[in-house]
Amino acid sequence: MLKISTIEEYLNMPIKALLLDVRSEGEFNQGHIPGAISFPILNNEERKLVGTCYKQKGHNSAVLLGYELVGPKFTSYLAYAYTHFEDKELFIHCWRGGLRSRIMANLLSSAGFDVTIIAGGYKTFRNTALDFLHANFNLNVLGGLTGSGKTEVLGELAKAGAQVIDIEQLASHKGSAFGALGLPEQPTQEQFENNIFMHCVNFNWEMPVWVEDESRLIGRLQVPPGIYAGIRSGFVYFLDYSFEKRLDHIIQEYGVFETKTLIETTFKLKKRMGDLTNRLAIESLESGDIKTWATLVLKHYDKQYLFGFGKRRDNQSEKINLVGEHLINYLHSISYTGSN
Repeated sequence: MLKISTIEEYLNMPIKALLLDVRSEGEFNQGHIPGAISFPILNNEERKLVGTCYKQKGHNSAVLLGYELVGPKFTSYLAYAYTHFEDKELFIHCWRGGLRSRIMANLLSSAGFDVTIIAGGYKTFRNTALDFLHANFNLNVLGGLTGSGKTEVLGELAKAGAQVIDIEQLASHKGSAFGALGLPEQPTQEQFENNIFMHCVNFNWEMPVWVEDESRLIGRLQVPPGIYAGIRSGFVYFLDYSFEKRLDHIIQEYGVFETKTLIETTFKLKKRMGDLTNRLAIESLESGDIKTWATLVLKHYDKQYLFGFGKRRDNQSEKINLVGEHLINYLHSISYTGSN
């Protein structure tokens, strides 16, 4: 059975159906709908051949070439589908909901699958995501100097049922020069934006949405404009913990990495830290004095954070020194009335 659906209908499904992305693997890796499975009807090279044919010989010749390339693989597509997708409702899309998705949808539908094509394909999803991410956001912002454990607090808030956008988790980066350590490679900018959109598109924007106080860049990725504007304009709940407490947190978090890795990463901060301070930090690592290294690095990041924080409006923040369950209960009790 073959049906057509809009991207809005798919996004509003409480439990998402299995989604097959039949674009090439290169298109998929550049950016895809989170949760989609790559099931290319044409691989990178085949897509290039069809595109060249279209430019040189026109539409009809390109379609014939496409079928010539795809036809011999129909059996393998069905064999894989019977093994991996049997008894499952399938949604399918390509770039614009055109020929590629229709061919695959007709094939799987004729083989007994319940298939729905997403009208407009990935292009419509992408435009929807970009429109959303350029909107105005009312956000509750969790702030605090480096080592305050903001990410951990957001995680506890999420466990307690709060709506949380963990930008660092979605970006696979913790924000500082050391932020990539121990984490998977960052997604593309396009995929990062898709991940954020998909994560929060069904939030209730009449209820609080929490986010960490982030700079514009997270590693090599840029925070989407609407989200970043919401961070800068949002009210900040500032975790006000002692230097010693934050120092212990940094040592526990980064002391597990090899000295060589910490030295190489610290050296990248030379221009911002200054030659003397940077050299002292590296010498501390070389001598095994992780505490002195962490102290120097922490003081550097404190200056960086306070500089940006000082640009906020007056009366735009509240200092909090609660910890544990008391902190989570207090933050979870905070509300606002707004919409994106």
